[in-house]
Amino acid sequence: MLVEPTSHHYWKPRLHEIASGTFDSELDAVSYLQHSYYNQYQYVQASMKSLNRGQKTVEIQDQQGMVSELAYDYLVIAVGAVSNDFKTEGVSEHCLFLDSALQAQQAWDQINPLLRAQGEQRISIVGAGATGVELAAELAKVSQKLTRYRHDMNLTITLIEASNRVLPAGPECMSEKVRKALVKNGVEVKTETRIKRAEAGKLVTDSGEVINANLQLWAAGIKCAPWLATLDGLETNALNQLKVDANLVTTLDDAIFVIGDSAECPQPYGSFVPPRAQAANQAAGHLANQIKRLLKGKSIKPFIFKDGGMVIAVGHNYAVGTLMNNKLILRGRLVRNLYDTIFRLHQRILFGWGRVTALVVLKRLKSTLNPFYRNNIS
Repeated sequence: MLVEPTSHHYWKPRLHEIASGTFDSELDAVSYLQHSYYNQYQYVQASMKSLNRGQKTVEIQDQQGMVSELAYDYLVIAVGAVSNDFKTEGVSEHCLFLDSALQAQQAWDQINPLLRAQGEQRISIVGAGATGVELAAELAKVSQKLTRYRHDMNLTITLIEASNRVLPAGPECMSEKVRKALVKNGVEVKTETRIKRAEAGKLVTDSGEVINANLQLWAAGIKCAPWLATLDGLETNALNQLKVDANLVTTLDDAIFVIGDSAECPQPYGSFVPPRAQAANQAAGHLANQIKRLLKGKSIKPFIFKDGGMVIAVGHNYAVGTLMNNKLILRGRLVRNLYDTIFRLHQRILFGWGRVTALVVLKRLKSTLNPFYRNNIS
């Protein structure tokens, strides 16, 4: 049984494309109702509200506000994480976030009028991790595309990062190449710039600099929803991540597993599984196999994350990637194709190769007949 409040699945690394108006929801979104039918699981459109470990039940609330209980033998929590505003004054009131498809769509609803407007428009993005970098690059490419068709619209994009480089959680050898690609696309990159507060139409830094913008987006850091820290005594850390052992089992309950960004999972030599899409994907596949072992009365094995490198899209026709434990750096259009291939591999898990092949063909046809900017630009 899958309990999920939304009706469609969107691959989180592509939420920036929804916010930029370049995501094809017809071909790349997955209906849970349809998917559950073909894969023989039960889909319940609802949100988890609370947990009773003694009775092995979860309280859920549906779209109409009705509350009910579900019993479980094993519970897997995989609710992900959200952006961390670090309690910065004014951020929640004056900045947009990209933590869900709904938020990304709301961002697009405000970005679209700016792309249609005359004169200079400004967008500020706080956080130069993967989300911030890819959003800035995608918006820059959309803006360049639109200037071919019309008027004197000029979009200025400012990417703001508190650390001394973009992609601070990634390999240092990759950061400079990504920064140069962003600057080449017209993105203004500000590193070592910490935001003190957000106000309507402007950000104020610790140094007193004022960064004006028509629209402000926040993509800095992660944390988990506060309600995870209220689940019947389960242990959490300072980011509200649920603590699990190496087997992805919560420290206080053998019947509850946690995977993805909402888990603090230890690794050998004192590290933890990083909050990345490939880590969540690996953990899901691993846990599926371990639950099969449990049902057969076998012991389960620990989860060891294997870093497959990192690929960052810098616009829709360029990407930078690292392989071989960051010893090899690749960049260019072919790496962008690799980025798309990673998404297709994700879809292959959901659909199988037959449907994925059909989706690729349909996507090629649509891109040939239509500009990638999905709304009418006339």
